[in-house]
Amino acid sequence: MKESIFSFFNAPITNQVSNGVVCVSQLHAYITTSEWLHERTDQVRAASGDEKRFRRLKQSLLPYVTPAGIFSYRREDHLLLPSGEFVIDIDHLSSPEEAIRWRDTLFADERLRPDLAFISPSNTGVKLFVPYRLSVTATIEWAFDEARRSAWEYLEWRYGLKADTSNADLSRACFLCHDSSARLRNRGN
Repeated sequence: MKESIFSFFNAPITNQVSNGVVCVSQLHAYITTSEWLHERTDQVRAASGDEKRFRRLKQSLLPYVTPAGIFSYRREDHLLLPSGEFVIDIDHLSSPEEAIRWRDTLFADERLRPDLAFISPSNTGVKLFVPYRLSVTATIEWAFDEARRSAWEYLEWRYGLKADTSNADLSRACFLCHDSSARLRNRGN
């Protein structure tokens, strides 16, 4: 089974040089079992009532990955190896319970078929790592943009959900947080 790999960055968000690479199954294990990440996630979520403090803590405490691939430096023109994945971020759901329902519903969607689905740092959002086909006849940027746009349109049409459109570039960071029930697709099936 081929697994997608990503650059892994330690916090803070100002760190633009990767600390290594991680495959999707390692990322799932980290999200579901790391006590260190669990503690930091709790610290960030405790500030959810204060948007500025929440954002500052998220950016300073939580590690992140670049779902689009491996980068020598976190900028689009420093892509070394594309992963064939993009992140869909659904924010501002009404409750943690609704986020859990959407995580599980979207993970089970036969069209999207995300490799990984987890609750976002806010506890009221969902992050999905969705695979797409790379093309030998098109640029990586074109294939990435077309897949992302198509998935966003599908989410709105099928579920009435709007994805966070700030995740539109290849080098976009995706913050990691603890989710003991994160979903991992077994691509061997």
